[in-house]
Amino acid sequence: MKKILIILFSILAMSLIFLGKMQYDNKIAQAGKAVQQDQTSDSTDGSLIALTENMSGDLQAKVKSMMESEVPIKVLIVGSGAIMNGDANNLPWPLLVKNALEDNYGNDVFEIDVLNFENITTNHLIEIKGHEQIAAKQADVLIIEPLLLNDDGFVKIEHTLQNLKTIIDSVLQVNPETHVMLQPPNPIFEPVAYLEQVEALEEYALKNEIEYLNHWPDWPDTSSEDIKEVIKGSFPNAKGQEIWANYFINYFIAK
Repeated sequence: MKKILIILFSILAMSLIFLGKMQYDNKIAQAGKAVQQDQTSDSTDGSLIALTENMSGDLQAKVKSMMESEVPIKVLIVGSGAIMNGDANNLPWPLLVKNALEDNYGNDVFEIDVLNFENITTNHLIEIKGHEQIAAKQADVLIIEPLLLNDDGFVKIEHTLQNLKTIIDSVLQVNPETHVMLQPPNPIFEPVAYLEQVEALEEYALKNEIEYLNHWPDWPDTSSEDIKEVIKGSFPNAKGQEIWANYFINYFIAK
């Protein structure tokens, strides 16, 4: 009887040792998986953050912070018919940029929205309370092309800039943290008064410390016939939309 008890106790002890080792091995394996997942997450975050290197310092800091908090970054693009001049076969530049952002950052980092004021001046935009419509979007990043081509010949540049100020003030009143950026519309062949308006816009941005995205150097020279190959009427054709899109893709996605 004593021998039987010794054998039973031995079997029980061995079983407990075996079960203990299994639990220990399982904990080690789970810990290894957790470390591997953290390393993968850190690597992914690092690769995404590296994509922001071409952004301005202020915007880069904002984007990094929101990515780390896993909060989608709402980008609102506002402009004239120039920004959405495309069709099913030739996407306008905001949609080309949207696709590129999703391909590189994934679907959860940026949310792109577009407000297209196609055939109205900035005076009319204010009259119909378009500035309130823009502000209501509560964008984190606002890119404005302030309807210069629409205003050309109808609204003096000083009034355009005053209307622009009304838009920006309305936006910042609703969301003071919005990062505002200005850009000109597309170039055209041999601009005169329009060129002066574009230069005034750049001066306004500099004076008011607003980031200015000057994509014009990426286009053919406005005094060259080559500019006509990327413009249809006053707006960019498919080639022009691609030039415009590539400027923003290079800005938002560092390679």
